[in-house]
Amino acid sequence: MLPVLRIGDLSVGTHDLFSIVGIAVGVAIYFLALHRRRMLDERIILISAAVLIGGGIGGRLLLAWEHLEAYEDLTSAPLTWVIEHSGKSLLGAIAGGWIAAVVAKRALRYPYSTGDCYALAIPVAVAIGRVGCFLAELPLGTPTGLPWGVGVPADAAAAFPWCPGCDRPMHPSMLYEIAFNIAAIVAIVRWGPRVPVNGDVLKAYLAAAFVFRFLVEFVRGNEPQAFGLTGPQLVLIPMTALLLIHFVREARAGAWRVPAPPPPSVTAQEGDGHGLAPAAA
Repeated sequence: MLPVLRIGDLSVGTHDLFSIVGIAVGVAIYFLALHRRRMLDERIILISAAVLIGGGIGGRLLLAWEHLEAYEDLTSAPLTWVIEHSGKSLLGAIAGGWIAAVVAKRALRYPYSTGDCYALAIPVAVAIGRVGCFLAELPLGTPTGLPWGVGVPADAAAAFPWCPGCDRPMHPSMLYEIAFNIAAIVAIVRWGPRVPVNGDVLKAYLAAAFVFRFLVEFVRGNEPQAFGLTGPQLVLIPMTALLLIHFVREARAGAWRVPAPPPPSVTAQEGDGHGLAPAAA
């Protein structure tokens, strides 16, 4: 465990540092993609700022209902402190950023899809951020007897008020997510340009990421909230359903259908079998 990084006299929270680095790298990749598509203008700068703000708010609010006790008495601590220490959610950040993008685009009458500019930026940012989670957060996952289970010292586990299974090797669930996002990065770079519908590279990544995260939750170590499912799983169900509905509609409309090759020319049909017309007598 390495919850705090010390650089000289400076102490920095490991989780926060990797989160900031991940966001910075992701934003750089996003703006590079906008630049390559010649989509950088004043409106997209404002929309991007709205996405970051919306993502930050969504990332906090999604977990607020799990920490309502922190909001019951705001006289003992400022609201800003309560928000900072009431959890962060990647899923909430994605949802908040998406809502902010929709609202900002409509307000600014921006008609173009910029989703695919995020397609590479998000998995890169998530992979970097999950390194900080792995180094700084407990529990890593549920207990496991698999050979790659990761154990932690007792004093590290004691620093967390809730750490079930930390006395045994645990699933390194953050490493599972890092591996998934690295695979997604390779797939997006290799096959992303072949996707015929603008914006669907991002949607395909999110659909795959949501399903993967739903499955990882079973070994992540979060407490079940309802129906035997964790809070993130309950949120993932409607979010994944919306994406699946989108792809079903596109499939019915033939948006991904590869057009048939053009018929051979009349000259080729009347030729000698090699696509050449017969020579004059």
